[in-house]
Amino acid sequence: MVDFILFLHVLGSLAVGFYLLLPFVAGKLAGLNPQAQVGYAKGIFGLNRIGQWLLIVQFLTGGYLISKAGVSVPWMVVVLVLFVALGAMSGMIAGPLKRIIAHGGEGKAAAREDASKLTTFSTIASILVLALLVLMYYENLI
Repeated sequence: MVDFILFLHVLGSLAVGFYLLLPFVAGKLAGLNPQAQVGYAKGIFGLNRIGQWLLIVQFLTGGYLISKAGVSVPWMVVVLVLFVALGAMSGMIAGPLKRIIAHGGEGKAAAREDASKLTTFSTIASILVLALLVLMYYENLI
């Protein structure tokens, strides 16, 4: 059973790796014409929604694996805090995307501001994913 859960967890972590690439993808959004921004934002929004569902899978499988592993309490606390912050960032990423889609390419200044927020949130999410990967690999770090 543990091997299957570990397989699901590793598979989910590959998919959540989307957040590692998101800052680079989001950086291109501001340079597009308004109509292309809407289509681009819809694509990112859909991938982010999938990423959010996969974060739930990661939470459940990771919780099971932590219950079976002999990791320290400080490590569990740090990982949980980083994971909750990643979940928050994934939710905050959706806000600017929804506004870009809703405006339909109107209001270039507002779209530029939303693209800037998207880049900031996605960069923070990327750093959080990277930190979580390091902690997962080096579980004796803390």
